[in-house]
This record gives sequence, structure tokens and C-alpha cells, in this order.
Amino acid sequence: MSRLLIAIADEPAGTDRSAWWCAEVPRLWPTPGTRPRCQGVSYEGLRTALDEHAGIGAEGGGAALLLHTDTTPRASLMQAVDRLLGAHLPALVLAHDPESLRPELECVGVPVRPLDANPELVATILHTLVTRQASVDLLVTDLRVSRASQGGLSGEIGRLHEELQLAGVVQRRFLPKVLPEPHGFEFGVFYRPCGFVSGDIYDAVMIDEHRAAFILADAVGHGVPAALLTLVISRTLRSADPDIFVDHPLASPARTLDRLNKELCVENEVGDRFATAVCGVVNAATGEVSLASAGHPPALVIDPGATATTVAGGEGPLLGVFAEVAYTQTAFVLRHGQTLLLFSDGFETAFPEPGANPAKAAASQAYIEHFAEATTVAGASRGGAQAALERLAADVDSQAGSLNQRDDLTALALRRLPHAGAQPAAARTAA
Repeated sequence: MSRLLIAIADEPAGTDRSAWWCAEVPRLWPTPGTRPRCQGVSYEGLRTALDEHAGIGAEGGGAALLLHTDTTPRASLMQAVDRLLGAHLPALVLAHDPESLRPELECVGVPVRPLDANPELVATILHTLVTRQASVDLLVTDLRVSRASQGGLSGEIGRLHEELQLAGVVQRRFLPKVLPEPHGFEFGVFYRPCGFVSGDIYDAVMIDEHRAAFILADAVGHGVPAALLTLVISRTLRSADPDIFVDHPLASPARTLDRLNKELCVENEVGDRFATAVCGVVNAATGEVSLASAGHPPALVIDPGATATTVAGGEGPLLGVFAEVAYTQTAFVLRHGQTLLLFSDGFETAFPEPGANPAKAAASQAYIEHFAEATTVAGASRGGAQAALERLAADVDSQAGSLNQRDDLTALALRRLPHAGAQPAAARTAA
């Protein structure tokens, strides 16, 4: 059974007018079997009545009829409407000046009719409001549940963001804080994850007075799974036993990849943990570079005149696929002023064709031109390798879709200084 509140501002509850409506509305109710129970209250008593009838719509719905006479303050009516809206209780207003109230009330779902409106029409409107209220109550309940769930979800997302930010900080601790500078050479690096953590990892260390070893690896995939694989790679590189080989364990790029491959094959229990890598050693005394690759994009040698040449030889399969693969390496001399550039495959989609959708851009060779152009800023002074990669970073930032980077981007540059007699400098902080 429905409940109706008949509220009159300037007359006490139970007066002739409220009593008349309390009797007339049930008599004219369109469905006699569901006639409402009416209660006459004043505007001042409306709040108490709402508190007493908390959940007034629980037994078949409810509604309120507000009578606004020429002696009723407009502010009192608006306060009463606000209370009803706050309680999600529908209302009908009968007013002596309905036209002045309609613009303000009907926009919030409160119909307004004249004080002398046909009682049968009033009963029909109230019946409609009560019938509709069941659906409104259901929507209110769903909205409340949705907001509660959204609040919990927002908190969970915030917690995950904090954990991923911490994971990114931890991952960066595995990257070199400074880059070595063998006599006559310098390193530069560009490292930009597409999210909180990266599937790319790089390292560069001095292995003796003249030689420096370097590596860039790219775990297949994105996000946390790929980032965890980079930690396996880093652990393998840093835990190498110096007694495994006659020479330093990082002195042979091919043997380094052999060791990484065997370790990843052991770790690859579910068959989806693969990585590409390119590993090298530079001998500063001779300028010779030894290079080995495992499914990685081929390295580039860039001349001072911005001519890029692909390094051929030393290619091998992905790491983590076949444990018995034997990797090979190639050797060449890096001439004065030349730059050796290692990079992850994210650059293949970092420079989409003009007019192409960045989210669907196919792999292209446009990045080679950007690499070559960036090295022209190197000049003849120290710091040129890092300056070139800073120029490359600016090129990436200027691309459409750069705020929604599709893949991790990492580039490691090794530049031989133009003058053979250049003096070595202290190690520089990696950018």
C-alpha cells in the first residue's frame, strides 16, 4: 500500500483542506485495490514525517502533495521540495501561481498544477508518480552500489599505481648510474618506458683498462611480465662467475648471449618468456668493436655526415627459445667521429607516416633517418653522443601520439671521438 504526505504550509495538520485531500485522493485513486494511506502534515512537520517514514517507498511506493497558497513563503516551499528530493520522494505541487513556479520546479521533476486543479487529475498524477517510483528507487539503489564499487575500485587503482611507481623505481636501480668512457670513446643513452616499468634494459661496464662491454636487451611484451624478465637478464649479467672463461665473462659478446640464453631457457617454464638482445665489446686501444645479436634489430654505424650503415653479421635467434644455440659475433673498427647505435624495436613505430593513425601505425624505416640526423648535433666535442640522443628524444616528443607511447624506447650510443688524442674524462651520469 502506498503512503501519501499532504503538506500545507499555512494551516495546521488535520485542517479541513488537508483532511479533504486525504479523503479525496484515495477515493479517486485509479486502482482501488492499491489506495494509499494519507497523512496530513505542515511544512515544518515534513522533516519529522520523512524521518518517521524512512524508506517510505518500501511498501508500494510513496509521494507527497504540497499545497502552496498565496500566504505561503516561496522559500518554505523550496525547502520542502529540497527535503523531498533529498529523500528521493516524488512530489506534486498545487500552487496559486503555478506559472511562476514551473520553470524552477519542473526542471527537477516536480510537476506544478493550480490549487483548483481537478481532483481526479491530481489523483492520477500522484498515482503515476507512485508507480514510477519503484523504478526510481531501483535506479537509486544501483547508483549507490555503483558509487560504492567505484570508490573501492578507485582506491584499488590508486594502490596499484603506487606499487607500479615503486616497481619502476626499483627497476631503474638495476640500470647503470654512470656510463663508462674508455679513452677516446663516449656513451650516451635514451631510455623511456611506455608505462611505469619497462621491458628494455641496458648496461655498460669497463672490463679492463681498455675494454668496455655493453648490452641492450628487450623482453618480448610489455608491462610487469616484461619488466620481471629484464631483472632475470640483469641478475644473470651481474652474477657471472669470472672463472667460467679464461677471459672476463663479458669479454665475448657471443658467450654472453650463450649464457643469457641458457638462463632464460631454464626460467621459461610456461614458454612465453623471450627476449632480444645485442651485446658488444669495444677495445679503446684499437677501436675494434665485437658485436653479437639475438633476434634484435641490427645496430647502425652512423658517419659524421649522417650516413647510416647497418652492421652485418653476428645474428642469432631469440633468447629463451633453444638452449643449445651457439651465437656468433662479428668485428669491425669504429672510425673517429663515427657513432655505433643500438636500439629497441619500439622505434619502428615511434615515427608514423604523416597523416597515419599513431595507434595503428605500421613499422617503418623512418627512425633511421631520425637517428642519422640526430647524430649531426654531436660536433667535435665531448658529450656529443648524449647530445645526439637528447635531439632524438625531442624528435620523439614531436610525433603525433607521443603522449600515448606504444612501446618502450631505448637507444644506446657509442661514439668514437673525432680526435685520436682526446683525453679521457670522468664518468658521466646516465640520463
